[in-house]
Amino acid sequence: MPSFTGRGRITVERDGEEIEVFNHVSVSTHHYVNSVNGYESFEADISKGDMGGGPEPNVVTERVAQLVFAEFNIDVGNRDIKVIDPESDEVSVL
Repeated sequence: MPSFTGRGRITVERDGEEIEVFNHVSVSTHHYVNSVNGYESFEADISKGDMGGGPEPNVVTERVAQLVFAEFNIDVGNRDIKVIDPESDEVSVL
């Protein structure tokens, strides 16, 4: 199996479909403060690669999904971002 460390994108084929899997994302956090009641909330955006503020990826690697959850408590599945393991027997790396 090839190493995917350091690769920002991995193209795989699954069920005859070519899929671009992101192995690198940017997470930007926005802070909102309401001075009336002192409420503060945090929202995060996920962007493809190092494109802060860019479009959200459709698919990420398992490792990226794990790191985003561990560091930012974001479940990518709740954002309709799919997770694919490039080392899975169900996919072939192109």
